[in-house]
Amino acid sequence: MPVQVAHRFTLRSAIPVVLTAWLCATSTLLAGDPVDEIFQSRFSEVIEPLFPQIAGEFVLPAYPVTDQLEWIISELDGSETTTLAEIQAHFSTGFDQPGLVNFFNNVLRSEFPNARIVDVIGISPTRATVVIEGDNPDFDFGFVSIWARYTGAELVTFFQVSPFSGSVQYPGDQNLTLTEAADEFIEVSASNSLFVGRIDSLGQCQPVIERSAQTPRALGSIFKMWVLAALAERLNDGMSSPEDDIALVASELAAGGIINNEPLGTQFSVRDMAILMLSFSDNTSTDHLHELVGRNAIADQLTDFGLSQPDLLLPFLNISEQFHVFSRFNLPTAQSYVNGTLAFREQFLVDEIIPEGPSHPINFPFFHESLLSTGTWRASATDICRTFAGLNALPRNSSGFEVVNQAMGYQSAQPGIRNEWQRVWYKGGSLTSGATGDHVLTHAWLLQKSGEARPWVVVALANDSAGGIDGFAVQSLTSRIIELVGQAAQ
Repeated sequence: MPVQVAHRFTLRSAIPVVLTAWLCATSTLLAGDPVDEIFQSRFSEVIEPLFPQIAGEFVLPAYPVTDQLEWIISELDGSETTTLAEIQAHFSTGFDQPGLVNFFNNVLRSEFPNARIVDVIGISPTRATVVIEGDNPDFDFGFVSIWARYTGAELVTFFQVSPFSGSVQYPGDQNLTLTEAADEFIEVSASNSLFVGRIDSLGQCQPVIERSAQTPRALGSIFKMWVLAALAERLNDGMSSPEDDIALVASELAAGGIINNEPLGTQFSVRDMAILMLSFSDNTSTDHLHELVGRNAIADQLTDFGLSQPDLLLPFLNISEQFHVFSRFNLPTAQSYVNGTLAFREQFLVDEIIPEGPSHPINFPFFHESLLSTGTWRASATDICRTFAGLNALPRNSSGFEVVNQAMGYQSAQPGIRNEWQRVWYKGGSLTSGATGDHVLTHAWLLQKSGEARPWVVVALANDSAGGIDGFAVQSLTSRIIELVGQAAQ
């Protein structure tokens, strides 16, 4: 069953909740042509893992949240006893702290004694999701989610442990062929697109199987890949360094921002903001980086990557600006922007949208659900593959590639993928209404084995103007597709 189905224990600190989120037949597979085989033998890449293992333990980057995660794992040693003082030193006061003492001593350590991390799903400076396994044979795995503050005492603000059987696939999907899985995905919601293929030796996307892959769809936070691309170019041109500081400022706070509760003036490195933007899709980091690189630099990436209809993404709005389109103006006015010429949209941006300022704190007089899938960032599944190809072409010894590799690679979205692939790049997104659920739910992976020259790409874009996209079904089918691709790559 999908991992999200069962939530056995959840503790959350008293932090405001933002209701609208932005996310955040194998026999038909093509063999490489002779040119590709020569290219692969000469230029295949040895890929170093982002989270290497030493003596069976993952080495995680040094962040506030990973420090807290490692303490939690150490507390599950069978000889430990967790005290209230320890809980108070690690968890915010919004938790039921005595309840946490009981949970560690009488539940968690019993179910997962001597626990170890067996899969890293996602890591950022403030959030982490991992799979753990303990020595109790009566329990399979635990799916752990943890959030921590970036500043101050860096206390945990969210902690959740869910039972996990080891697969996110529905039983009915586990024997599907690639063609059957593709057909099933297209039926999940009203307007879906799928691209499964490889990036060849010339940096071109070669489809293996596709469904409506040339049709533009709403993307949700996948648009952040182009912000990252512009940042990589800026880094490679020497205009910024990965360790340069960016101060958190009120003018760039965005609705749904993960770091909105950090003090204004907090310094984040460019690297950390990029990882925050991609790994857990932080909106506020996105708007800070959008401001740093500039709208025109992002637009240039669309042309450089060969997107089929770049004007659909122009002028390239940041998070707050896009929120304003469907939340600050009445529907006829908002529709006039969405349906207007590029020249009209550019002038409307200057005259009407930019003066609205940041979208945090939220004060929306409207919320036009009808625009979630028609009035936001749009591109085709093939365009997303072209974007992966452009990012993958960055020079390997460059700071731009280093930051891209970390920002795209610190999130895999599903368990088990890192066990099969040495390079996992991921970005997804969603546009959601509290009343009708997901209108947009998107996933995109670049997958590569060490020693291979031609990465695989899986892009699954689900749109439905009525909402209600079944995220569990999408997760199950994309997991099956990735499993089949992995078998073909062996």
